[in-house]
Amino acid sequence: MDAGAWDAISRDYSAEIVSPFDEGTSNPLFDELLSMEDAQRKTVADLGCGTGPLEPFLAQHFGRVVALDFSRGMLRNARRNVDAKNVSFHRADLADLRRFRDSFDVAVAVNSILAPSPRRVDRMLRQIWTTLVQGGTFFGVFPAMDSILYHAMLVLERENSEHESEPLAIQHAKKVCEHEKYDFVTAVFDDDGHRQKHYYEFELRHRLRKAGFTNLRFRKVRYPWDDSVSGFECFPGMPKLWDWLVSAERAR
Repeated sequence: MDAGAWDAISRDYSAEIVSPFDEGTSNPLFDELLSMEDAQRKTVADLGCGTGPLEPFLAQHFGRVVALDFSRGMLRNARRNVDAKNVSFHRADLADLRRFRDSFDVAVAVNSILAPSPRRVDRMLRQIWTTLVQGGTFFGVFPAMDSILYHAMLVLERENSEHESEPLAIQHAKKVCEHEKYDFVTAVFDDDGHRQKHYYEFELRHRLRKAGFTNLRFRKVRYPWDDSVSGFECFPGMPKLWDWLVSAERAR
């Protein structure tokens, strides 16, 4: 979505998205940030800060916090929600961060690199790389296309157990999973024109390395089985759905 669309949902942002900060979510990002040495001497950027859910934590543990978003509505609500003297807010497009070149020791992007265009994703990742000082660290949370496929498999397994006809089971599973809304080449979900990027693990590795990042590490943000994540298709007892948490570095 463009900035105007994000402006429109900024008041009800928490109700519109699946957040890795929601209760019940297992999010290793916090442990990663807490493990940073000399954090009180470092500048951290929240790239695509939204309404500011991460800012209080960052403000408490880092010396300086720079919160960026391209939506005026998001920034307006973030300023209302965050009261910390070491946090500054700036309007910026993640595809153009030239004024922040070599500025950040740590950069965090939580489900904010969602552009459906692969070329725009490449520009954003390269721009983020340029904002880091040498030896700086990037943490990114990305919607996982692998998780979508895993969920589809669980749905198909259930349908196969309920229908004698395998073609009928496949037909039902495709309908439940809204397969027609997914482009599996670009890993984009299209919901009535609202197009959102997801990522395969191999694609993330490729694009981050292409942008210049090194020392890639992958972990998972795991979501509880409830209606907010998987609609009404929940599978308690099975491994949970996830987003990718990636850490990477700008080499010294």
